[in-house]
Amino acid sequence: MLELYSYVGRLKPIRYKFKLTVNNHSITEVLIGRHYLEKHSSYMNDEIILQLVGALNGHIFPVDSVTNDIEYFVTDIELADSGKVYRIIRLFEGEKMEILGVVNAYRRKRSNK
Repeated sequence: MLELYSYVGRLKPIRYKFKLTVNNHSITEVLIGRHYLEKHSSYMNDEIILQLVGALNGHIFPVDSVTNDIEYFVTDIELADSGKVYRIIRLFEGEKMEILGVVNAYRRKRSNK
């Protein structure tokens, strides 16, 4: 029997047309990687991820880390309709940085601050 994680590793990202501005980049497309399916498929799906992406619109975020000259951004977002907090990990790509690539997304526990 094929394990889910070995199957997921072979899946290509799903592309969505999506217009928004993040970090002064005019985004026209969102690529959602399939990594979240390995551990978070019981509650996470592309629809929720697209809601998280929409919440980024009009904001500027600092770079969280750089690996092999690729800048990664990490943001925690609370979705108003559910009150749940999610973390979205993403990067920008494309000739004009017009593509937002979602590396992973998952639910976070609320902090008691």
